[in-house]
Amino acid sequence: METRFQTSFIPKKPTASAIGGVSSAPHPKHGASIFMTIATILFVASIAAAGSVYAYKQYLINDQVTQKEQLATREKAFNTDLIEKLKTQDVKINLARTLLNNHLALSQIFDIIGRLTIENVRFMSLDLTAPATNSSDGIKISLQGYGTSLSAVAFQSDVLGKLDDYGLRKVVKNPAISNPALNTSGAVSFGFSAVIDPSTLSYEKLVTPATSAPAASTNTAPADDQVPVDNGTPNPFTTK
Repeated sequence: METRFQTSFIPKKPTASAIGGVSSAPHPKHGASIFMTIATILFVASIAAAGSVYAYKQYLINDQVTQKEQLATREKAFNTDLIEKLKTQDVKINLARTLLNNHLALSQIFDIIGRLTIENVRFMSLDLTAPATNSSDGIKISLQGYGTSLSAVAFQSDVLGKLDDYGLRKVVKNPAISNPALNTSGAVSFGFSAVIDPSTLSYEKLVTPATSAPAASTNTAPADDQVPVDNGTPNPFTTK
């Protein structure tokens, strides 16, 4: 008896969709190719940037070397020994300028006192008290003097009250006469104190030409106030 086999046909791939009669064939995938393109562009850009950085670094190195060579060439054109000598002299000049600006010519105090002292008054002693460091206080002076009479000492006090007339108002401050006393020779002893502005005693101003201020009046006390001669205390106004 002959055996019969029934065959059936099963398509391996669908040919068409039964829904709406539209083909259901898969669409090509373009997303992967776009990402690959972007990645390639970024990779190429990074390589180009790295190359640019390396090239710029080499340019800076070469430029630095060139500038060092140019600097060395220019240094050879100068006399380095002369430059060092000039530097040393510059330091000395600046030091001398500083000393000159800060130096006080205390000898000017004698000139100031001389301009303020009248004819019938003499000063016999002088004490100076310098201000403290970094202090704005002036130089304190204290003197012991003699006058031919009380009227002479009074006239000396009037002169001290007119410092503006001698251009010394900013130089001498707080002048005062104290403790007048008549001694056995007829002379009047007294004390004198004042404060001198240190800035007016600058040595730099001393060596700089300037118009001198007028001296104090040499008017003497009245003739009837002359000092009598006495065998007791020596008279400071007696000429030997």
